[in-house]
Amino acid sequence: MPGAEAAAVLGLISSVISIIAGAKKFYDATTSSEGLPEAFREVANRLPIITDILAAAERRIQKGYVAEDSCKGVKQVIKACQEKAKRLEDLFRKVIPSDNASRRERYLSAVRTLGKGNEVEKLMKGILENVLLLACEHNMEIATKDQLEQIAKAIREVSAIPPSVPENGFQEASFTANFYGSGTQYNAQGEYISQGDGRQYFSGGGPMHFGKD
Repeated sequence: MPGAEAAAVLGLISSVISIIAGAKKFYDATTSSEGLPEAFREVANRLPIITDILAAAERRIQKGYVAEDSCKGVKQVIKACQEKAKRLEDLFRKVIPSDNASRRERYLSAVRTLGKGNEVEKLMKGILENVLLLACEHNMEIATKDQLEQIAKAIREVSAIPPSVPENGFQEASFTANFYGSGTQYNAQGEYISQGDGRQYFSGGGPMHFGKD
């Protein structure tokens, strides 16, 4: 039976899987993508890789392959992923059912309310980065080398998606910094995550580096 930390992480992972799967199902049910920014389609096409990796993590934890300390160490990463997933799904549900002509307007209004950094492509990039960090840290061993490469490739591709909101759509640029623990640094465009001990990952269109410093 999973310990308290493992049970908490399993609950978070299950929540993220459900949110992401719901967003994908919601998008697939639409009869037309007319009026939607291209970023919606690009993001929707990459949602399955997230659920695949998280499902692998879920299985390993359920089987007792992941220590309690490791589960405790990744809890904040999963929480960050969950928050982004909720905002992403919220955008899908607010925008997709609208009339084609009003989709763009509703999307711009929703993103402005949430603030810069909550465009669909940026939320997706942040979720992928969280999943990559989960896969690489704390001896989780939840992804194969091929899957890690798929995540890194998806991050690069999502980074290249044309902005769904023009720069003049926001009055001020913003930078988000999230710190979890101390030691390891995960640095990506628009977001900084510190977790674990002594390892760094860099993303943002360039190469991904894995290993001890």
